[in-house]
Amino acid sequence: MEWMDTLRELAETPGVQWAAEALVRGIARRVRRGGRSAAAHSEAGPAAAAGDTEGTETVMTTVTGGTTGEQLAEDLLRGVGNEWMRAATRLLGGHRNGYWLRRFLDEQDAQPEHLQFLDRSGTHPSVNWDGIAHRLMSEFPLTDTPPIQGSRSEMAVLRIATSLAGATPLNLKASLDALDEAELRLVQQAITQAATDVEG
Repeated sequence: MEWMDTLRELAETPGVQWAAEALVRGIARRVRRGGRSAAAHSEAGPAAAAGDTEGTETVMTTVTGGTTGEQLAEDLLRGVGNEWMRAATRLLGGHRNGYWLRRFLDEQDAQPEHLQFLDRSGTHPSVNWDGIAHRLMSEFPLTDTPPIQGSRSEMAVLRIATSLAGATPLNLKASLDALDEAELRLVQQAITQAATDVEG
């Protein structure tokens, strides 16, 4: 498909690769300082959230039963004004009926507040993108935090969403290669929606 080829070509563009390397350096510095800039864009703050269990597609029922992924995303967007974070949250809501959002909401997380998946310090919970970024970066020798685990495509979607939210760099080509056509369409929709909202 033409749009899939366009996304893959974009990932191989030298300018995009250079920007990704600069983002890696910046994120590494922020992670080491324990930065929490995502909270500045939301009324919410950290809270009990999902853990690091294997990324299987099990049905969660304790908090999210009977709610669609899109509804979960909208619940987590109250008070979030950043369009890229909104697009990233909606991407997670649309992927496998909110697989990641269900994990974040239903599982207990023993990590310190700034590393938890959800931020509940305000009126409404929101996704703690900096906490997720820190956990994703733990796959590399930056921290001792246990990494997030999931299937190849689940991890690709989470990395893309975290990158859309501005919290972590991304190897776009490797991430897109892990996705099927439906997942690629979700990513394309998220990017298009965020870019349109920012311009508007």
